[in-house]
Amino acid sequence: MKGTQIDAVVQAGLAAWPGVALAREALEAHLDGFDDTAEKFAADLYLVVGCLAKDGKAIEHFDRVLTQAARGALASIDSNGAFIDEGIQKLRTNLLVGDAGLPKLAAYGGRGPLRAWLGVAAARTALMMRRTQQRQREVSTENEDWSRALVAISTNDPELELLKRQYSEAFATAFHDAVALLELRLRTVLRMSFVEGLSIDEIGTTYAVHRATAARWIQRACEELFEQTRTLLTERLALTPTELDRMTSLVRSQLDVSVSQLLPARF
Repeated sequence: MKGTQIDAVVQAGLAAWPGVALAREALEAHLDGFDDTAEKFAADLYLVVGCLAKDGKAIEHFDRVLTQAARGALASIDSNGAFIDEGIQKLRTNLLVGDAGLPKLAAYGGRGPLRAWLGVAAARTALMMRRTQQRQREVSTENEDWSRALVAISTNDPELELLKRQYSEAFATAFHDAVALLELRLRTVLRMSFVEGLSIDEIGTTYAVHRATAARWIQRACEELFEQTRTLLTERLALTPTELDRMTSLVRSQLDVSVSQLLPARF
């Protein structure tokens, strides 16, 4: 990022997160190499840098954002209060501490709202917890519950979230059915990326293909999910043209928010 862009990050961060004052050098070091699109989420980037610098006020703000972003995604897998609380704690530890002192929060690249990125991370955490529970009970995990978790992630758009709640069951069912209609390879790479948290390099290695091919498979899966979900909703709901346009925007926004986090900025 350029100097003027760093200035914009500072201004947005100070306005959004009162009490968080960061050294410019820390921002410049972290944001070196970020592309121009990240400036759109300047306040989020400022908060992330503050957390990585272990600024107490930044972590205080982050805890509130994390709880708000994660609760719905965790509840989509298991609404039990203890499960949700455990998931938030596991996710918080992973993001702020990580393995071998490498906080996972450092992976946030500013390509979408931080709340949406946290929603994806929360859904992954919930699915991993559920799979662990199922293995302990010797119950099969071969299902597509993860599609419900994708639907639960907030689009960060109040109008679209209201529409999603209005058609919650129809939307979730259509999305779930659209996942089932994907060809096996596309469904598998999407699950590998979203549920198992594999990078496109790891997916490419699994299939012995270039990372760009793996990324294109995920993008193709998203496009087919969009078309199938929209088609199923059109068939199942008596929507006016205006309502259909709004529903189309919802489906597109949901996929953009959910799956944009699964691909790197460049491949």
